[in-house]
Amino acid sequence: DIPTKVYFGKEELCHLGEELAKYGNKVFFIYSGDYIKTNGIYDLVAAECQKHALSFVEFDRVMPNPRHSDVQSGIDLCRNEGCNVILVVGGGSAIDSAKAIASGVLIDAPIWDVILGKYEVKDSLPIVTISTISATGSEMNMGAVISNLETHDKQSLRKPSQKPKATFLNPEYTYTVGKYQTACGVVDMICHTIETYFSDDSPMYMLDTVMEGLIRTAFKYGPIAYNDPTNYEARANLMWVSPWAINDFIRYDKSKQWTMHPIEHEISAYYDITHGLGLAILMPRYLRHLNDEISLKRFKQLGVYALDIDRNLSLEDAKEAVIKKIENLCYKELCLQSSLSELGINDEYFEEMASKLAKDDGYFTTGYRRLSKNDIVDILKDCL
Repeated sequence: DIPTKVYFGKEELCHLGEELAKYGNKVFFIYSGDYIKTNGIYDLVAAECQKHALSFVEFDRVMPNPRHSDVQSGIDLCRNEGCNVILVVGGGSAIDSAKAIASGVLIDAPIWDVILGKYEVKDSLPIVTISTISATGSEMNMGAVISNLETHDKQSLRKPSQKPKATFLNPEYTYTVGKYQTACGVVDMICHTIETYFSDDSPMYMLDTVMEGLIRTAFKYGPIAYNDPTNYEARANLMWVSPWAINDFIRYDKSKQWTMHPIEHEISAYYDITHGLGLAILMPRYLRHLNDEISLKRFKQLGVYALDIDRNLSLEDAKEAVIKKIENLCYKELCLQSSLSELGINDEYFEEMASKLAKDDGYFTTGYRRLSKNDIVDILKDCL
């Protein structure tokens, strides 16, 4: 079920007020950064609210890897002000914060306890989003990832009621996204797709072609947007890849959960690094650990249909060619760091991080491949 109504294009924000008015009359307006006051979004939001007789309360305590403490502050303010609909402008951190606030405001409990599953989320305040970066795809899915820096934990809160009611996607709003954040966003959407592509389930040809198209598009337009940030074609294509890589459409025939994201969440929970950068470092190392027959066949199919590798390569050579393509994109074309050691990270907490993942008799079992604690430590050490 993908219930989010999408307004895509340059002039669609004229529908914002009517969408908000469907769900309430007092808006909790979440945003990150004063850039929305210089690029015109703030004034457009204010004008739309005025036109539809909506009042709004502002909240701008949003950080990368959003903190549970900031989310709690948002919940308290939203509840005290009696807001009944949430508008969020920003990227994944802002939208994830909005989802957690939307659920937490309806539960009389600390938000971290809600995230840990101690309280059931039965409903959430309605959410409308204006996306300003192409990355997490949070504008069209149910998930929110929140960090607790006190305990070095990063947890996901996934509830159907958190899916945004409407989202506004104007590629021009991403023109001011810097090179680094553009690069990290491209890696994130590629990783979302690859996590789903590698599956033991009998593949559905149609969904395979969709995933291959998403990856091909990100590989093509990522470097263009990186080097030419006001290229509308590039920004528009990336803005459309972002939500479709993670809105569950491509997962309809899949039973396994992700692996790279949980491992990276441990990295960024301990070191507070940008999620996409962590994935750029982790992805090639993790993929090299996949050596079984099913995985090798998937590598070759992905390489041939998404990345233009030679179809006559052996399965092993095709796998290496795919990984080399990923490394070239991440480290050369998008100029991201290629190792954790470049970020000043050592192996001090790797055992502790792996233990948090390998809970089932010392194994991480919910992902694509069963990994022991030692397997996870080895993958993390490969990232140094």
